[in-house]
Amino acid sequence: MKGLICVSLALGLCMFRLQAQDKERIRAAAERFDYEEVMAMTASADSLDKECRDWRLEACRALGRWKEAERLLRSRLVRDSTEVGVWVDLAECCQRMGNLHESAVCYRRAVGLVPESGFLRQRYIQTLLGGEDFQQAKKACHDWLKRDSAAATAYRLLGQTYEALDSMEIAFLGYRAAYHIDSLDAQTVARVANVFNDNGQHQDAVGVTETYRMTDTTNVDVNRQNAKAYCMLRRYPEAIQRYEALKRAGDRSFLTLYYLGISYFGGNWFYGAYENLKEALRKSPATPANVSTLAYFARSAARTSWKEEGVRAMEEAVKLVQPSDTLMGELYGMLAECYHFLPDSWKEVETMVRQYGYTRNYALLYNIGIRYEMLKDRKNAVRYLRKYMEEVPEEKRFERDEQGNILEDVMTAYRDAYRRVRKLEEERFFEGDKEEVSKQLN
Repeated sequence: MKGLICVSLALGLCMFRLQAQDKERIRAAAERFDYEEVMAMTASADSLDKECRDWRLEACRALGRWKEAERLLRSRLVRDSTEVGVWVDLAECCQRMGNLHESAVCYRRAVGLVPESGFLRQRYIQTLLGGEDFQQAKKACHDWLKRDSAAATAYRLLGQTYEALDSMEIAFLGYRAAYHIDSLDAQTVARVANVFNDNGQHQDAVGVTETYRMTDTTNVDVNRQNAKAYCMLRRYPEAIQRYEALKRAGDRSFLTLYYLGISYFGGNWFYGAYENLKEALRKSPATPANVSTLAYFARSAARTSWKEEGVRAMEEAVKLVQPSDTLMGELYGMLAECYHFLPDSWKEVETMVRQYGYTRNYALLYNIGIRYEMLKDRKNAVRYLRKYMEEVPEEKRFERDEQGNILEDVMTAYRDAYRRVRKLEEERFFEGDKEEVSKQLN
């Protein structure tokens, strides 16, 4: 009996030593960031203790295995649903997988556990904004302000919510309240300045951003608004100084390059304008929406050694603002479709006529003629059906057999148009316009 007890103790001691050795190996792998090894050694996650599960969770997050991380986190919440940190980790995990709705649910649970945490409320609202759940975001902001009426971040997020809802006047009230509470919050200053710039109040934008820069000259968002305000005020030396500082800090965004190029152009340094606008076009190729970039680039190039490049760029800019006949034809076709479903048949047929003017697609003439016939406008119905019959190529007027013989019993659009014209002309004849109809029939 004593021998059996001793053997059991020895086996238990061996198992303990093996587990301790395994944990040391897992710990060592985690410390040298060998997360693939950590995943291999913790494959049987269900039988691991908490420390090993934490290492596996760390490895999952490092390797971007978010589905596995989610499973581990939810298993922890089954054991204890009051762990705030787990809810936060799960929220981040859901966000990484693109499930913003579930992420917001997790943050809401975390806020419920620690309602005094401004950080958690901020993350919750930011997630709602990311998922475009603006009504819930607005409610969450007001809930936060009921608890803490001096929470500057809550006012700023409320401003962001109303801005997303296109209520800029109310949004500005939120930003202004946040600014009065904390005028040194970079995000608030940047958003206030952005509103000023969008409203053409560029001097006000300079005022708030320069005040902020007295304590911090490094914030990218504030400096962007500051530089833009100087550019819009045509104070090009200051704008160039700010934008060049942004570039040195690593900001090579399209807008920074674009406004820097414009500032150089305004300051008559065309080589600087050429270089920055060319890089801006690489970031965002010219479209009708940003054709001004191409136009400024062309004007800059024309004043440097790249004159031919400037001419080609301006020719391209002209093409962008003059839509092709194909595009206009497609747009008028879609507009006619919209009038059809409104319904407004007169507008529909008038739009189809304009569509034909761009496409010259003879098949449209047949449809236009039929629309006019439905609207009892016989004159125009006959006009467009006859025009259709003239435009249809000879080989497409009738169906033919393999030997090329016309199939008399097969109705084609051409035959239908001919039948309709004869019918309409006869109706007009018997209604009294005999002289005009006789001329057409002959």
